[in-house]
Amino acid sequence: MKQTFYRLNNVAFGKGFRIALVADLHAGRPDKAVELLKDLAPDYILLAGDILEALDGSRDSENEQAFGIFKACTDIAPTFYCTGNHEDGGVHSGSRKWKRSGGKERVYTQKNIQRIKQSGVTLLIDDYALKDGVAFGGLASGLILRDGRPNLDFLTRFSAAKAPKILICHHPEYYEKYLKEYDIDLIVSGHAHGGQWRIFGKGVYAPGQGLFPKYTSGVHDGRLVISRGLKKSFIPRFFNPKEIVIIDF
Repeated sequence: MKQTFYRLNNVAFGKGFRIALVADLHAGRPDKAVELLKDLAPDYILLAGDILEALDGSRDSENEQAFGIFKACTDIAPTFYCTGNHEDGGVHSGSRKWKRSGGKERVYTQKNIQRIKQSGVTLLIDDYALKDGVAFGGLASGLILRDGRPNLDFLTRFSAAKAPKILICHHPEYYEKYLKEYDIDLIVSGHAHGGQWRIFGKGVYAPGQGLFPKYTSGVHDGRLVISRGLKKSFIPRFFNPKEIVIIDF
């Protein structure tokens, strides 16, 4: 697991604070990530989706080992979390399973939601919260929904907030299609797993983007930051170590 550091210059935020970005744990053990976060001493921690698997109760035993990340993070710094497509059950718009169901609504058990919130994490599902003069927002995945689109009404409301804005959006492929034109100062994502295999510094494949995708890692347009994530997959990661991203201002 590597630590990747980016320094951004954005007049909306000024200077002197640090954000840690964590994505795509996929219900794995969080211990090593937590130890790194303690050493990095961020001012805020952003959890950019697919931290757990389905939150509808069907994967609770699998999720158990990962739940500790929430309290561990809030013991380090204020922590904000927006879910990804795997917390929604991993169904993708256009898949055969999705077509058979005709699309469906997002389902999270009250037990799981309460457990996350009781850890002190700010859970942001198409919502935002103000902290220290900054608006932290979370745009949930649209893949499980009938039209396969994220909540654009929330984006309009969030972009109108009279504060510097940081958006957690699991899907980097949403950037050009949905996010680019909105007044949002920083967007953080995961989902692409760095392209799984990296050749000459470029990812090979990412869901929603296909072969040789554009958005798998790094900083784009000075405001979209993508984590390669923490997933140890049955498909090996070649030249693509797991990472925690640090954004300094």
